[in-house]
Amino acid sequence: MNPTSITRSERGSTIVLVSLSMTALLSIVALAVDVGMLFDVRTEAQRTADAAALAGAGTFLMKGDLDAADEDIARAEAINIGGQNLVYGDSAEILPDDVEVDLEAGRVTVTVRRVGDRDNAIPTWFANVFGVGQADVTARATAQVDPAGSATCLKPFAIQDRFKDVDGDGIFEPEDGDEYDPALHGYGSSWRNEGEPGYEGQDYENDFGLPVVLKGGGPNGGGTDEGSSVYPGTGPSWYYAWAMPQVEGGPANGAARYGWNIANCNPVVVSLGDQYDVEPGAMVGQTVHGIEDLNIQDPWAAWNAVTNEVTGSAWDPSWTGSPRIGIVPVFHPGREFDPGREPIEFSNFVAVFFEGVEGNGNDQIVYGRVLYPRGVGGGESVSPAAQFVHLVE
Repeated sequence: MNPTSITRSERGSTIVLVSLSMTALLSIVALAVDVGMLFDVRTEAQRTADAAALAGAGTFLMKGDLDAADEDIARAEAINIGGQNLVYGDSAEILPDDVEVDLEAGRVTVTVRRVGDRDNAIPTWFANVFGVGQADVTARATAQVDPAGSATCLKPFAIQDRFKDVDGDGIFEPEDGDEYDPALHGYGSSWRNEGEPGYEGQDYENDFGLPVVLKGGGPNGGGTDEGSSVYPGTGPSWYYAWAMPQVEGGPANGAARYGWNIANCNPVVVSLGDQYDVEPGAMVGQTVHGIEDLNIQDPWAAWNAVTNEVTGSAWDPSWTGSPRIGIVPVFHPGREFDPGREPIEFSNFVAVFFEGVEGNGNDQIVYGRVLYPRGVGGGESVSPAAQFVHLVE
């Protein structure tokens, strides 16, 4: 046999093998590129479903209890927040049927779909060469509201919780028939709604929008011109401030730490039933600077008493994300006040909108609006009125 013909034959075989190998290699590369792209899209869709479910369930917190929750509002908020997210470069399309609301369980489930049935499937790149021109991507998330026994990012104010006040003097007097149950009578309960036993003639459903004094008290107590609940005298030198735990890298001095905690998020977990110290003294200057530093983070936000909501926020339309919304603990209305750093226990957490500060010296007050009971879970829940929203699926 001619050696030259053998060599030529082997060369031909090599070309065929290389061609086949290149085809297989290109197929693998195409698969890897498309699978990677689809994985990224799936991640975007999942983040969108998570955000939408949390937003929908978060509307239950605005009402304070599930009996007052609104299915249509929860669904609309889930669709609104979901639509603000991008999936493969386009705003997520979430239809009403994609949102399942279970009021009894306090759950909202959202499904994000990019599928062929809706003509929005994800187009493939290289796989199209092999007849696979598009792929379906679906993500699903469920958020739920549960009782909360702990909270973070609290503000350094502690206010007296509301109660069944028989004579309306703001002083807890069990001997006169006053009663206190955080879930039944406290901030965020339905006790003072129109038609309920504690109705006071004010149109604040579950206390939402009720004016509240966040720093005040002092020896005499008082009230506000906007019809908020009377705030009682607390005895000498205490104006509702409490000594929050120090944050690593934060101010060590008590007064400086107090001011820092007004404007910033203290990540330390605070639990109901644990003891903390009160912070004596008016700390007028630190209060002013702390509120100024807080408000400058959303300077045009203001409470609209007509629509009972925040307007002008940089976080619109979801103004509940504004840094001027903080969580403050509330304490038992029967607590006795003594001078000095006395321990205090909390019975609930309440989200409030910080409006501003006014007055000087011992008459200085920080005022805001009650939103809803709020916590982050964990710990033992003393009050089921304190709630938090979290992903469960």
